[in-house]
Amino acid sequence: MDSNGLADPYVKLNLLPGASKSNKLRTKTLKGTLNPVWNETLVYHGITDDDMQRKTLR
Repeated sequence: MDSNGLADPYVKLNLLPGASKSNKLRTKTLKGTLNPVWNETLVYHGITDDDMQRKTLR
């Protein structure tokens, strides 16, 4: 929260384990709100069904 009582929130998504850039996604920043609502679809490219069983979304 900044001095005027508002924030610029966003969400970071990581697929773990894995440290590659392709395992990290981020939503758009919503300016000046304390009650954010995101209506976005984030897509991980190159993730196999086997990866989906082994990885955790954080």
